[in-house]
Amino acid sequence: MKKVGWRLCWACLLLTAGALVWLRGYAFKPQAAANPVEPGPCTITSQIVDIDDDLETHIYYPEDDQCDGGAGAPYPALAFAHGFSMFGLTDGAADNAGHGEHLASWGYVVAIPRLPDDAEGRIADMQDVLSYLETETNTSRSFLYHKVDTDRFAVAGHSFGGATVLALAARDARVKAAVALDPVYHQGGPGENPEIWDHDGEGPDITAPTCILGAPSSNCNSEADYAEIYPFVGATHKAEFFVVGASHCDFMDPGDPLNLCSIFCDGDTDPARTHLVQKYMTAWFNYYVHYDTGYYDYLYGTGADSDIASGHIERQVDTAPRDVAATGQYKAVLLEWTLYDHPVVAGYNAYRRQEAETYPALPQIHAGMTNNHLDEGLAGGETYHYVLCSRDAAGHEHELSSEVSATTLGEGPPEVTPTPEPEWSEVYLPCILKNWQQ
Repeated sequence: MKKVGWRLCWACLLLTAGALVWLRGYAFKPQAAANPVEPGPCTITSQIVDIDDDLETHIYYPEDDQCDGGAGAPYPALAFAHGFSMFGLTDGAADNAGHGEHLASWGYVVAIPRLPDDAEGRIADMQDVLSYLETETNTSRSFLYHKVDTDRFAVAGHSFGGATVLALAARDARVKAAVALDPVYHQGGPGENPEIWDHDGEGPDITAPTCILGAPSSNCNSEADYAEIYPFVGATHKAEFFVVGASHCDFMDPGDPLNLCSIFCDGDTDPARTHLVQKYMTAWFNYYVHYDTGYYDYLYGTGADSDIASGHIERQVDTAPRDVAATGQYKAVLLEWTLYDHPVVAGYNAYRRQEAETYPALPQIHAGMTNNHLDEGLAGGETYHYVLCSRDAAGHEHELSSEVSATTLGEGPPEVTPTPEPEWSEVYLPCILKNWQQ
């Protein structure tokens, strides 16, 4: 072959190799999750129904059984509770239609009923909405036939509705995730008014992942009730996001056309802050209901860190394992904790150090969905310290636990010398001789 031919071949090989490297870097690079502030991949439609003939409910849902590049039916379902209706002057379902449309575009069936201003009545109505969705997805003539995944129910609500959905999450095991938007748990507003929900009594019963978004105090939430509610929420995974500069009315979309919220609650609205609220609400549900690990970043990673650095959000996170304990054994330490049996948790990581050491960058222990791990092969009579965290399917780590420690035992259990088996003659010969003599 001529030299020019060799050169052409080498050039082709180099170009081919370069193209493969480029394609590998482009096509196989993990793609970042789509921004939840933008509309999702689903084309949506809506209907208005009367549940039990007296509960008008607006339902938003994906038009097709498969979204463009997104999830397919059956879809998770959300029941949304609006705030105080000001004695019927406002239409809470219409005032939050934007939330219904936005969440439906991300692959949810969203039901927003027109609720009464009675606390127990609206909680019961929200339960009726969930039951309606359960029935309709199994009814062949329904527009929701095979549309709803009844194992993935979630709830969201604003103001009075925020307290409503927290009470519902405490009482109804069907709820798998909750988001409360600037919740108010006092009838008619905060202060000395009667409570509409026993937050300290029932809050610990909430086990579903719970997100609370709050705003600075206003006439309609002068004591910032969310801050008082949050510590009582019992969920192992919970977070509180404070929307800096937001008003109580920023949590509605599009808001009431009469602008009564801004008049009575003493606060202007800003679409940018409303979009910020929608971003965190959508990211929460995408992570904890769709189980899309890409949305970890928007809640706990660099995405949320950027909002914090820019002064838009302040955050408190509580996702550490509960009841972590360490017990020393012979050249080993037994770690135990309370298992959080939620689909977003794929297992647990633990970090170990000794007295003069710092924790390593990478965990030494990778445990599965279990509530204990025996850390073996350690030195006897030494003290070891541990911190533990859960992780999702992509390996993202949640909050670290408080440190626990234990000292290994230097000696094992005492050795037991086995008793030798008697010889055959010692057992049977005396019997034979005795019988022979008789």
